[in-house]
Amino acid sequence: MNQQIDTPTLSTVIPCHNGASTLARAILSAINQVELNELVVVVDASSDNSALIAQQFAQSDPRVRVIDLVTRGGPGFARNIGAAAATGDILCFLDSDDEHLPGYYKFAKAALTANPQWGAVKSGAEIVGLPADLSCEDSDPRYAAAMYSAPWNLAMRRPLFWLVGGFPQSALFLGEFGGEDIALNRAFHANFPVAITALKFCRHYNHHNSHLERFLRRATVVDGEIVVSKGQPDKRDLAVNDAVLQHVAQAAANRSVLSRYMALDQP
Repeated sequence: MNQQIDTPTLSTVIPCHNGASTLARAILSAINQVELNELVVVVDASSDNSALIAQQFAQSDPRVRVIDLVTRGGPGFARNIGAAAATGDILCFLDSDDEHLPGYYKFAKAALTANPQWGAVKSGAEIVGLPADLSCEDSDPRYAAAMYSAPWNLAMRRPLFWLVGGFPQSALFLGEFGGEDIALNRAFHANFPVAITALKFCRHYNHHNSHLERFLRRATVVDGEIVVSKGQPDKRDLAVNDAVLQHVAQAAANRSVLSRYMALDQP
């Protein structure tokens, strides 16, 4: 007799700060996929009409929920707030100026259902809007690095998101080069199996002076290896790097405690 496997539910979180010009596009890319069970839009103290746009979608689609923050907390904080409100078995994140492409949620559900040993699935992405003097082709090692650190192409089991500590919320990560995305991804990859697919289920719109653009301008490829021109690191750079390492170490400690607890709980 075959045992029926329940299809997991899936929640997507969109953090948004003054993203009114692109928010509807991002929301539509999610709700147009029937496999989406829940969309949580976290409006991070916006001064434009982002909250109004999100509320209009919530009025017409019961899957959409809106959290309107009075005080700005930054992208990591907003994502964590959304994740705390989410109820899905699988958790995805989408920036308010990007898109999740058709078939993404169906693929994530099928992959994680068929492979219970995987903690997450990470996909590729279309990159739109790079300046003419920059490129990031699939064969470029910098493309793989960008995909590794991105949060919007990682479909993960929701309890594991919390086990690795979610996104760090220190003010250190609110600077020019961010880093909270890298911290989450490093912590997740270090502690749980992450399946990689070359399929492009996300569309990332580059904007002037973005994290990706700054990375591509600082990084070159020499003999197939990425060489980053950093110059003399300042105290903030070193502090961010230390904070990322601390986040990864705490995630490992959390997993170790859980493993010991589960071992003790075995008959």
